[in-house]
Amino acid sequence: MQFWASSNPDIDDNKIRHADADEHNWQAIADAVVAVGNALASRSWTFDADSPLYADLDLPDYPGELSQIEQDIVRSWFNYWEAVRFDPWDLQPENGRHRLWRTLPHFGTALIPICGSALGYATPENVAALGPSWPQDFARQLYLLRTSSAFDGTDAVNVQFEASMVDASQGRLPPLM
Repeated sequence: MQFWASSNPDIDDNKIRHADADEHNWQAIADAVVAVGNALASRSWTFDADSPLYADLDLPDYPGELSQIEQDIVRSWFNYWEAVRFDPWDLQPENGRHRLWRTLPHFGTALIPICGSALGYATPENVAALGPSWPQDFARQLYLLRTSSAFDGTDAVNVQFEASMVDASQGRLPPLM
């Protein structure tokens, strides 16, 4: 993970994105992110009755001592449009550089939940826009996944991610998890 967050994005961008970033409890944020990630990995959620794209989690001790801003940071980690998001073969995160940089020292040996980007395009609407070659695009990405040293193919969530990439590379839309 250090590869994707090897430098401070505020320095890289030559501007401070969030002036209050040092005021937040990044250890507590990382702990909450890990708790949510573990609940997702164990499939301890209930799908929202109105949409299978959303789910509810019940986490003991949440939000604990997290401020409202810190809770928003945790929520954003798991919102597709705001998630810390990239695929293992990417050189840079698509989103979430600042959050990843701030929390990375606090995760220890815990698995860090990252939203893959490629599968977000494996929907009926998106594949129609991608055109008939969409399975070949996923086949190329599946190759990149399998040759990435950053991908842990033994992790249960990653096993499902790879299986979904296989489905997409064969022209099948992967199931919602």
